[in-house]
Amino acid sequence: MVKNAELATKKESPPKEFWANDMEFDSARAEQSLADADALGQRIESLSGQQTRMLCLLFGLSHEDSIQKLRPLLRSRADNLVPFFIVEQFGRGKSEVATVEVARESLSPHLVDLCVRQKRKHDKSAEDNDTAEERYDKTGLLFALYEKDRNLLKEVFHFDKIHKKGFASMVLAETPHQPPKTIFKEFLTEKTVRTTIESYQHSRRDGSVSELQGIWTREGRHFVFIRRTQRPDHIHDGQRGIVHGFRTEWIVLDFSPDGDQVNIASNSDEEPLGMANRIAGTYFRCDCRFVNEEKMTDAATIEKFILAARSNNNGCGLVEVCVANSPLHGASKLRLSHERTENLKESLDHFDAAVGIMMESLENVEWIKVLYRGKRVGLLFKQENSKDGQFVVRYTDQRLNAFERRRFEQEMRENHGITILSTEKR
Repeated sequence: MVKNAELATKKESPPKEFWANDMEFDSARAEQSLADADALGQRIESLSGQQTRMLCLLFGLSHEDSIQKLRPLLRSRADNLVPFFIVEQFGRGKSEVATVEVARESLSPHLVDLCVRQKRKHDKSAEDNDTAEERYDKTGLLFALYEKDRNLLKEVFHFDKIHKKGFASMVLAETPHQPPKTIFKEFLTEKTVRTTIESYQHSRRDGSVSELQGIWTREGRHFVFIRRTQRPDHIHDGQRGIVHGFRTEWIVLDFSPDGDQVNIASNSDEEPLGMANRIAGTYFRCDCRFVNEEKMTDAATIEKFILAARSNNNGCGLVEVCVANSPLHGASKLRLSHERTENLKESLDHFDAAVGIMMESLENVEWIKVLYRGKRVGLLFKQENSKDGQFVVRYTDQRLNAFERRRFEQEMRENHGITILSTEKR
């Protein structure tokens, strides 16, 4: 028997309003799925080893015996497991990276280590917060987060969006004349932000509603989560028929420590940018306007990178190429793609020898895709209007989680001299 269990052994289920409104999850349907005969028993049998041990620990039971011996212990607590199985259903589709991120900040190392499924490979360059080589039992961590504080699930719900969405990088068009007297972190209170958003929404007079859902700080960045009604819509609830309401969108504003730069994730363009402008304007006490960030790289630097990627000797193997004006008669657009860098190089070499050099001019290269940490990431090149050999390089950041984006941007900047920006713009 475990003495001095780390967490409480029993708690009441959260109110349905918590699940339905804050988490946008139908807990009633999840609970109904557990009402069938021996449904709980079947769920207990389907628990992984990490999940079984975690639940036993949370209930103050022995958690170090074999799984076959631990399952009967959980069967004796079956009625108390209902909230945890609702949590399990909520967690389906949620990001493992987001869950681990919150767990590392909120749980003891012992609880986190209990959910390791695959140990990290030895890599001195690996960052502490990069979970690519170390896999966790996400559901086991969600059990522990819920038991400690159900609002930690809300953090997972929110940060799941950061790892799955693309962010437009914006900077202030003009630098404010006078620095504010308070630091941005102290200014960015829920009361101030809520009032600012409501003021902006009122000024639009379009009948939509914007709700501040949370503000969190991670590694100096300040994340503001807003839920906004976008347009009238309806759904069929599966029982009574059509239910009328509004389609909603989630807006994430990722502010820099000083508030003079913001990354925006949203479906719409105008309203999220307007909110960011209003928040910055309130802080700097002047009219503020964020614009798309643009940083240039010269053609020679980009061409050097592409050549190295083509040979797969720079850590980013080339797996796809699209050119607007190929050497073929008629200058047709041409796209070559393969899962393996060496095969694509062979095809490109063959094409160059048989027809003509496919990527002779960077101006004709619409985009390429490189293989980075097992994911195909697109790089797009846009020439500056002055046509002096300078290009803006954008990448499909949606393909990478937030940790991978930071590492990719850093490696491109430090190892290859290329500043890359998201393909997302406002």
